[in-house]
Amino acid sequence: VLFRSDQSGFANGAAAAQQGDRNGAVVVQGGNGQYARGVQSGYNNFLPMDQYGTRNQVSTVQRGRDNFAVTGQEGRRLRAETVQTGAGNVSGIAQIGTNHSAVADQDGTNNTSGIIQVGNGQDVTVRQRGDGNISVVVQSGYN
Repeated sequence: VLFRSDQSGFANGAAAAQQGDRNGAVVVQGGNGQYARGVQSGYNNFLPMDQYGTRNQVSTVQRGRDNFAVTGQEGRRLRAETVQTGAGNVSGIAQIGTNHSAVADQDGTNNTSGIIQVGNGQDVTVRQRGDGNISVVVQSGYN
């Protein structure tokens, strides 16, 4: 089990809870008022999270095996949440700007979700149930 947290700035927080074997979490935060939370149970799950800016939040929960969730955020007041249950699921969330919210919720096997948001005030929620689902969301500009 691996957990690594590198933080610069002030008033940043990171928490991780991992149960099982070969799970890993890496959190990198730069800026002020960031919060990152990772929860994993099962086998061979990995979650890297990077945040830069002010008052960003990320939460990732993975249950099962061989799941991968990556989140990268740069800006202000960005929120990202990933929940994956099952096996072989992959999720990626990238947000740049201000006041974005993104949720990726996958339950099953071999599902893939990609979310990119640039600009201000974009919101998206993706929920996938079953096996082999693929979703891609790209939003740009101002809401």
